[in-house]
Amino acid sequence: MCHAALKYLKKVAPGRDSSSGGGSIINISATLHYTASRYQIHVSAAKVAVDATTRNLALEWGTDYDIRVNGIATGPIGGTPGMSKLVPEEIENKTREYMPLYKLGEKWDIAMAALYLSCDSGKYMSGLTMVVDGGLCLSKPRHLAKEWRRGLGPGE
Repeated sequence: MCHAALKYLKKVAPGRDSSSGGGSIINISATLHYTASRYQIHVSAAKVAVDATTRNLALEWGTDYDIRVNGIATGPIGGTPGMSKLVPEEIENKTREYMPLYKLGEKWDIAMAALYLSCDSGKYMSGLTMVVDGGLCLSKPRHLAKEWRRGLGPGE
């Protein structure tokens, strides 16, 4: 996707002489690879690749075309397909207890991070992957009990 956007961004990027900055790309990643998650090695490897691509393109395209490239690494965001795949609905409320802020993120939180990075507020940021996870990646991984992973309550 970044490569497909490049030809359009090169056309509109004002170049080094402008104080307004060139184009901007925002890649979306996740924080799975910051700690570890069961049965998610393929997803974690892909997210590492997205974050590395973000840093490398920021260096290359920032230097060559004045295009900023940043990323957003999301944590658990309520009401998203990622949450429904990783956390069964019947234990979603229990998941909140494992969060440092005791709540899931909202789509709005990701939208505001993207807005910050894409507007003049983030015009001097490039190569950054902004973590929007309510502090979850700062804590030790908290694994759910085997019963909860199977969708059962404790002792069932």
